[in-house]
Amino acid sequence: MGANIISEASCINNNMIKNKDDQCVDESTSEKTEVKWPTKRKINKKEQKKRLNARMRRLVCPKSPLMVFSELYKDVPIKLEDRLHNNNFVVFTASIEIDGQVYTGDHVSKTQAKQKACENFLRVMLAKKMNERPEKKDECFEESKIEDESVTSSKPKGPPQEDFPWPHFASLAMHNLIAHWELQPVTKVMPEETVKTPPKVGGMKKFPNKPENYNPVQLLHQMSPGIQFTETTINSNNPSCFEVKCKMDGVTFAGKGSTKKAAKKECAIATIKYFWNFDFHTVEKK
Repeated sequence: MGANIISEASCINNNMIKNKDDQCVDESTSEKTEVKWPTKRKINKKEQKKRLNARMRRLVCPKSPLMVFSELYKDVPIKLEDRLHNNNFVVFTASIEIDGQVYTGDHVSKTQAKQKACENFLRVMLAKKMNERPEKKDECFEESKIEDESVTSSKPKGPPQEDFPWPHFASLAMHNLIAHWELQPVTKVMPEETVKTPPKVGGMKKFPNKPENYNPVQLLHQMSPGIQFTETTINSNNPSCFEVKCKMDGVTFAGKGSTKKAAKKECAIATIKYFWNFDFHTVEKK
C-alpha cells in the first residue's frame, strides 16, 4: 500500500511539472508572436500641403496641343499637305479627321501646322464638354435613387467617376500660360570645358540701306551665311521650268523660273521680302 501511494504521488508531481512547463512555453511563444505595430505619426497641414503641391506638379506638367492629342489619340494620323502661297513661300496644312469631322491648321512650319490642328480639335472637344446639360446627370441620379430605395441592402458610395481627360487639359492650360507669359525654363549650367562654342560665321549684321544695289542671292548669303538651296526640274521640255527651294528659320520658300539661276533668284527675293520687308520686284518695275 505504501509503495502504491508513493508512485501515485510521483505521477501527480510529474503531471504538475509538465503543466507548468507547457504554460511557460505558451507564455514564451505568445510573447514572441506578439506584434508591435508602429504608432501613426500625425502629419501637420503644412507638410500635407507640400505633398499635395508636389503631386499636382507631377500630374499637371506643361504639354503642347500636339503632345496632348498624341496621348489621347495614338492611332489617329495627322495628314500634311503643302501649297505655294503667292508663289513666294510654302504653307503646310495639317488635318485631323475624327467622327466624320475634319479639323485643320495652317502654318509655314510643319510642326506648328500640326499644333494648330490639334489645338482646334481640343478647343471643340472642351466646348462640347462645357456645354453639356446637367439635366441628364440629375435624371440618372433620380433613377439610381429610386432603385436604391427598392433594394434593402445599402451599398457604400464610391468617389465620382468621369471619362473626360481633365488632367490633360490642365497640362495644356499650363503650357498656354507659360507661352503667353513668355517664360522659359531654367537650363542647367554646363561646365566651361564641356561647352563647345559654335564657330562664328562672317556676315552682315544689319540690312543694308540700299539693298537694290545687291544681287538677291548674294544679299541672302550675306544675311544668312550657310543657307542652302535645293533645285528640282518641273518640266524639262521647251519651255523648261525649274523650281528652287530654301529653308530659313523653319520657313520654306520657293521660286520658279525658266532657268535654275532665275528660279534661285526668285527664291531669294521671296525670302528677303518675308524677313526684311524689301521687294526687289518693286525696284525692277521702277
